[in-house]
Amino acid sequence: MPHPKNLHQLVGVAVGNVLPAAVRRNSFIVNEVPRNFVIKTDETILSKVLDDLLSMVTSNSKHSCIRIKAKEYEDIIFVSVKDNNSLVDYKVSDNLEAVKHLARGMNGSVNIENIDKTTTILLSFPNFPKAA
Repeated sequence: MPHPKNLHQLVGVAVGNVLPAAVRRNSFIVNEVPRNFVIKTDETILSKVLDDLLSMVTSNSKHSCIRIKAKEYEDIIFVSVKDNNSLVDYKVSDNLEAVKHLARGMNGSVNIENIDKTTTILLSFPNFPKAA
């Protein structure tokens, strides 16, 4: 049985991967995922989804505060990425379909809400280990 993984740390690695791009765009990213948030899902797929999602958000931001939060409801995890100054409608972003495809690989989904210049992207997925 695989040992539990820490979502805060996974998000932290993904943030570190896009931090130089965020700085170039005068944006910053805040990891508000609780430090003790344990996940059982496939960490490899989730890391790729987080990397691609944050890369898409960062490349479409400018002078933004991007906040990442997570909650668990029963066996479903919700990760929200909120961009307070988005430059585009992420629903038409070329990278969105790739992120959605990756999320489906872990039985997850990606939903987007745009209100004025604030965009919230919600990634949801079951918190189960991958079946053998």
